[in-house]
Amino acid sequence: MTGIGFEERVTALELDMQSMKIIIGMVDNKVERVRADVRQAQAANTRMIQAVRDDMTEFRQEVSVRFDSVDARFDAVDSSFTHIDARLDRMDSRFDAMDSRLDRMDSRFDGMDSRLDRMDSRFDRMDSRFDAMDSRIDEIVSLIRGMADGRARGVTSVN
Repeated sequence: MTGIGFEERVTALELDMQSMKIIIGMVDNKVERVRADVRQAQAANTRMIQAVRDDMTEFRQEVSVRFDSVDARFDAVDSSFTHIDARLDRMDSRFDAMDSRLDRMDSRFDGMDSRLDRMDSRFDRMDSRFDAMDSRIDEIVSLIRGMADGRARGVTSVN
């Protein structure tokens, strides 16, 4: 056999094995560094996620406090509207009472108006009577004047 002997081949294989071990070591080293980087990234992500969770918890608490404050304000406004509604109901009942009083006064005025109309017709009748009496008095006065004029002329009787 010509060529390389067994020992030389084994030595070459051992060198190849050494090279492979070095390469595998380098790959293992790189894998370990990648794993360490991944662990650091995971730890950083975990810290970031925890920070975000903490921020969200704080934000939820702030929002809850603000909504409680707004809810309290709405309760106060609702209470004010309830008081205003009660006052308006009282005013409404007062206006209803005034309305019934005004209705009664209106009916009384209607009664007074009808009485005044009746009195007006009575005054018209009385006025016509006074006019009739006035005309009779005027006739009597004219008769008396006529008699006085006749006496003054010497007439003793009136026909």
